[in-house]
Amino acid sequence: MTLLPRSAEAKPPAAKSAKQPIGVGAITGPHGGKVRAKVLKVLRDSGTYEVTDVEDIKPGSPPQKYQTMATGIQADAIVVGTVSKKMTLTLSIYAANGARIDAVTIKGGSGPALLKEVDNELEIALADPLSKARPSGTPSAAPAPATAAAPAIAPVKVTLDEDDGEDAHPASKAAPPAKSKAKPKDEDLESEDVAASPEDEAQPESTSTSDSSSESSESSEPSEKGQRPIEVMLGIRAYNRQFKYTGITSGPLVPYELGLAPTVFIAARLYPAAFSSDGVLSNIGLMGRFELGIATSTNYQATPGAEPTKLSTNAYEYQLGVRGRLPLGKLELGIFALYGNQSFSLGGDENPAGAAYALVPDAHYHYIRTGLDLRAYISKLIVEAHVAPRFLTSMSEIDLARVWFPGAVGSGLDGGLMLGWQFLPWLTAAVGGDFVRYGFDFNNLPATPPPRVIAGGATDTYLSGWLGVMSTFDFSGHAAGGPAAVPATASESSESSESSDTSAEAEEEKPKAAPPPKAKKEAAPKRTAPKPAAAKPAAKPAKQAAPKKKHSAPVPEEEEEEE
Repeated sequence: MTLLPRSAEAKPPAAKSAKQPIGVGAITGPHGGKVRAKVLKVLRDSGTYEVTDVEDIKPGSPPQKYQTMATGIQADAIVVGTVSKKMTLTLSIYAANGARIDAVTIKGGSGPALLKEVDNELEIALADPLSKARPSGTPSAAPAPATAAAPAIAPVKVTLDEDDGEDAHPASKAAPPAKSKAKPKDEDLESEDVAASPEDEAQPESTSTSDSSSESSESSEPSEKGQRPIEVMLGIRAYNRQFKYTGITSGPLVPYELGLAPTVFIAARLYPAAFSSDGVLSNIGLMGRFELGIATSTNYQATPGAEPTKLSTNAYEYQLGVRGRLPLGKLELGIFALYGNQSFSLGGDENPAGAAYALVPDAHYHYIRTGLDLRAYISKLIVEAHVAPRFLTSMSEIDLARVWFPGAVGSGLDGGLMLGWQFLPWLTAAVGGDFVRYGFDFNNLPATPPPRVIAGGATDTYLSGWLGVMSTFDFSGHAAGGPAAVPATASESSESSESSDTSAEAEEEKPKAAPPPKAKKEAAPKRTAPKPAAAKPAAKPAKQAAPKKKHSAPVPEEEEEEE
């Protein structure tokens, strides 16, 4: 008579088991605390999971630690995570036996964006890996057969003895640990050992698998590749040059102006560390440019009415130095320092009309160029601006003694603007304009013999416009426009976890055929204690119920133990 209320008491736990028990460990990295709080809130609000806060367990822990924690809180899975510097959240899911089931990523690009993506994508991303963590891979309704099987066993024991009321209540429960310790000879112990033995036998294999997978996942995080390790630009430029004297002048000095002339150029930026990492060093690289003027000739007329002089031009420029970049979301700030040489010489004016010097001084500027640039990504539009002073270390020819202006000093400044349209992820069409100006003070000093020419100073100005294409070789997989918020799908490690689950199920048959080794497992009843471990073989006690009708010997032993 007492069996009916006790069997009725066994049903409420089945309803409670509708929520899957999981544990959420630490989430390390930038804004890890805020991201973890959001993860806990989303999982708890979903109504699907019974979430336990286990912040003490961190990413990269050994599999045994995940197993111990899952056993202690009676959870099906443990979830830990890391946040990269690009605000990408990587969550790793570990089963109750410590094996790594899967890993999912959620990309944000910034802190607020990542929190928003977690709110939108977390439950969907974790649904499949956590469903695989359930015992025997069954849905949440799986615990129901275990509770239904308990009252089915109870009526069988009622017909065997008058003391069945004491036996029926323990039978309706899911194998308490005290009972499993007290009856090593009972057939129920075999079923519990069978449930525990596949985990024991599969543990070395799953542990080694999880070790290698966890090591690879941890090692892959620091080795994430940086953005745009290589950037190359090719283009053609049209420029205008004006060389003018300032102040008081004397002697045969004439200004020079070149209407329009073409050049071709190539520029590149290289970040060696970005090929293998996404750290600070991945944003420090080399920067260079080479430009060559296409041979042109001009008819130069010193004074109105005079016979023009045909002059040929020879122009080139090169720069080489270092550049550091600071990614700021859709912006990128650059700081650079380069050594450069700009040369512009004229041929054909060396000795006109018997003069001992040329009409216009040739220029060979050696300089140190330091400055800033700022690039903005607006959808497919790229806008960049730069400004940089030029500190002249040499101005050969202009300061040539007894010919031009010995003791001359000067400096320069350049700036420019670029507009680009990214019509392919790796290719951008660009157009821009640049401005370069040098200013000189000739420091006229009394000299003997007196100088042939005198001037207070001069300016040398270059205005240009250009067209080109820019190619970015981004081996990290990020678009040239910066990070994008895209949730990642489950990795291939899920297939290996499925295969390990099927192999563990296949191993369950072996302990049944060879019960002697079970004696060695009696010393470790911890595996039968937690509820998740008992729920896994829930369907098997129903199969063992039939033999219990034939064997009445174990029943008195159970009655004595309960008394």
